[in-house]
Amino acid sequence: MTFSRTMALIVVFGVLLAAAPEAMAKPLEEELNSVLIDHPNIRAGYKTVESSSQDITKARAGYFPTVAVTSTSGPEYINSPGERALKSKAWMRNKVLAGVTVTQNIFSGYATAAAVKTARLNKEVAEITLEGTKQSTMFEGITAYIDILRQKRLIELSRANVLTIEHQFNLEDERVRRGSGITVDVLQAKSRLQLAKERLATLKGALEDAASRYFQVFGHPPEIEAMTDPVPPTDIIPSGLKRALEVALAENPAVASSNAAVEMAREDRTLVRSEYFPIVNLVGSWNYELNNNTVLGTRRDGAVVLSTSWTLFNGFNTRAGLTQSTYKYRASKDNFDYTNRKVVEQTKLAWQALVTSRQRLDLLENAINIASAVFVSRKQLRDAGKETVINVLDAENEVNNAQVDYTSAAYDERLAVYQLMMAMGRLNAKYLGLSPI
Repeated sequence: MTFSRTMALIVVFGVLLAAAPEAMAKPLEEELNSVLIDHPNIRAGYKTVESSSQDITKARAGYFPTVAVTSTSGPEYINSPGERALKSKAWMRNKVLAGVTVTQNIFSGYATAAAVKTARLNKEVAEITLEGTKQSTMFEGITAYIDILRQKRLIELSRANVLTIEHQFNLEDERVRRGSGITVDVLQAKSRLQLAKERLATLKGALEDAASRYFQVFGHPPEIEAMTDPVPPTDIIPSGLKRALEVALAENPAVASSNAAVEMAREDRTLVRSEYFPIVNLVGSWNYELNNNTVLGTRRDGAVVLSTSWTLFNGFNTRAGLTQSTYKYRASKDNFDYTNRKVVEQTKLAWQALVTSRQRLDLLENAINIASAVFVSRKQLRDAGKETVINVLDAENEVNNAQVDYTSAAYDERLAVYQLMMAMGRLNAKYLGLSPI
């Protein structure tokens, strides 16, 4: 940054910097810390991660045995043909049945392993989604914060413009009273004054809109006088676009999430393919019977057996499911390629936005200097009676427009840095210097 550009920045943002309290050196960082803790979307993301972690526990249940206990007790009445043929009395006893069955799966066609891996991938996707939510929410907050500062500074410039035009209007009015002025000049000055006031009213409305967006993100109204211009961490911005693209493809949460979706689709194929294999279980059982089914007395039995079931035909359901999962897998790979393209596009756009904003700053700096010199010259000529008021007002308007454009470009440059950080997947607490959550 050149010395003259630095001086221009000081002039444009001097009022804001002077008004900022010393006790709040990093208000944006403090606000972002509160967003990471309190924003509803982020809180929901944490709960989603915790929920998905329980899916892992549920999937791992397939590795453990299941234990089932059954019991029956009550009076039993049996009047069978056999009893009647022997002219015996009907059976009437209080029976008791009890049993325990323990089943341990030995082989399920790798379905359990696939289910566990899918559950872990689901948790990974939830964590990546949470990271993406954090970054997008913080960028939304940064945008709202910078927009407040932008509108505040534009209002200050607009008010200064109104005062300047009012002063010129009063001068022209005084000239008319003295008989040396022209009435049409007064009307022209008044017309420009109304336009300047209209611009000021528009900017005040824009500030209210910015405050509404700020409240949505941070959960409280902005303390405008305590806000200071953020200083983006430009040191982490790569020196070239190629390196920025490499970082984006490696660290952007959207790429990681899409890659995890590919792995989940692959595991889904394994899960469906497991239906082609038999299910083998080791089953242990123990039963107790008392006075059951016309048998007087107690009976106990136990067994440990190897149980196998194998579905040989299910109407081509498994084959159709495997074909379906294969198409889903291929679709996930296509989505991964598309996500990479979108991330590359976002990174290129963010990079160009940063380059363009910096170029605009250099050009607008010169524009302010030139417009200011023209305005001073025309005002001097007007005071000497050698220039028309409309030309003076036009020159003053050019100065104001150049200052407005420079202010917007300066804030655009700051925002472009954060936008590029988000495209690279680095708009997080680590690179922003926030307190760890």
